[in-house]
Amino acid sequence: VVAADTVPYMAEWRQRLSTLEHASAYEYALANVELGHYMGKTISAFLGKNNLTAEAIASHGHTIFHQPHLGLTTQIGDGDAIAAETDLPVVSNFRTLDVALGGQGAPLVPIGDELLFGQYDACLNLGGIANISYRADGKRVAFDICPCNMALNRLAAMLGYPYDKGGVNARGGQVHTCLLHELDALEYYTATGPKSLGKEWFVDQFWPVVKGFIGVVPSLSMVRDALATVSAHIAMQIGRVLEAQNIGTLLVTGGGA
Repeated sequence: VVAADTVPYMAEWRQRLSTLEHASAYEYALANVELGHYMGKTISAFLGKNNLTAEAIASHGHTIFHQPHLGLTTQIGDGDAIAAETDLPVVSNFRTLDVALGGQGAPLVPIGDELLFGQYDACLNLGGIANISYRADGKRVAFDICPCNMALNRLAAMLGYPYDKGGVNARGGQVHTCLLHELDALEYYTATGPKSLGKEWFVDQFWPVVKGFIGVVPSLSMVRDALATVSAHIAMQIGRVLEAQNIGTLLVTGGGA
């Protein structure tokens, strides 16, 4: 890695992306193009700032819909717009062919785990969703385990924070067995074989359970208890996978690491 940078989304884009699944077809198409131009300008600024040249750009984009059981996954951030801004070849739409061929399109980078970090028994990513990859029966296996920062950040926002830094608020809460059991009983966790999660599942299946626990007007203590319980749920679901696969060495990455 020669140089790296993280550029946070502006508030306007955070708001726009968080509600785009409910937008009109026109608004969706426009956001796709405008995000591509924004990404292209950002990439050009990064290359200029670091005095770098590039052979190509690989851009995954921002996922809006992910329903592989319907053969559907969509990411916005138009690759042609990025190419127009940077005058470089762009590789994009990483997931769509895999889904068209019957795959899940997620997790995204198990081949990277295999080639770059193969010395570990498994690679665990604690992103919006917790996912894992490891070798089993001579091949790389990868799947989404459970929601992670997607749930924790939404709860932290109720306390006025973008995320629960250091788990401070979760540590101040109590684990509620009833909520924990209800989350653990979600049908996804009994599914075997290739599987992945999207925002749709989180909104339809996971969040209503948490919302039912904290109530319509949640108190600070209930939100902290929910943070503690969801953290326990995440840890237990990950632990189940690690134990089942007899994982000894683990590389942990992502915002939740």
